[in-house]
Amino acid sequence: MFLPHCYLSVQEGLSSLSTSANNADSAPAAGVPAIEPQDVLVQSAASLPDLFVRASCDSERVFRGAVRLGDLPRLAQWVPSDEPGTLLVFSLRFFRDAGRDLLADISVQTTVQMDCARCLKPMTLPLVSESVLHFVYNDEQAQHVIDAREPILIDAEGSIAIAALLEEEVLMALPPVAMHAHQCRPAWQEAALDETLPTAPGTTRPNPFAALAKQWPKPELTVRDGAVQKSKKKDDE
Repeated sequence: MFLPHCYLSVQEGLSSLSTSANNADSAPAAGVPAIEPQDVLVQSAASLPDLFVRASCDSERVFRGAVRLGDLPRLAQWVPSDEPGTLLVFSLRFFRDAGRDLLADISVQTTVQMDCARCLKPMTLPLVSESVLHFVYNDEQAQHVIDAREPILIDAEGSIAIAALLEEEVLMALPPVAMHAHQCRPAWQEAALDETLPTAPGTTRPNPFAALAKQWPKPELTVRDGAVQKSKKKDDE
């Protein structure tokens, strides 16, 4: 049973990426070519289908498209604040190798927002990633996947959600640390600079603890035997 194509590439030459379904043992193409946003159809993330991996690999199905990064729940926090409509452009090609393994080439391109590790201010950076996915049914099979491939666990029915594959590929490609290319000022230096800046005449520097002090109840004081002591309020009878 083959699921119908719910989105197609509008770029010419798409058929050259997939070989004949009758030649499943043929070697795959070397990676997925880069895709430009104008070459693909933009669609909603909700329209991304769940696929039967075995059938998709046997027929060497190819998918290309673009979705809004914010429409994928696990990636919403990485959407650039000044570009809420940022697209995630992707290409996905299922196939089998000579050993009849269930494989897929995946390629993603997008832009994400992260905090600079030096100045702690938000920054945007392009993200491009390509991987070879190896679909397995259990952890034992995953342990035998070669290093050049990423093991992907599928359920007993052999189905997988394309949206989940895209989310996982982007999350795996995020850099552990991001910093501006220019020599930005470290956050601790910014704080120290604020402390040393002169204040205008007739003004005082705001005390960050002033609001807290107003909310804190002050004890009543009495003078007894020449000493200042806290007075105790009698309980209302």
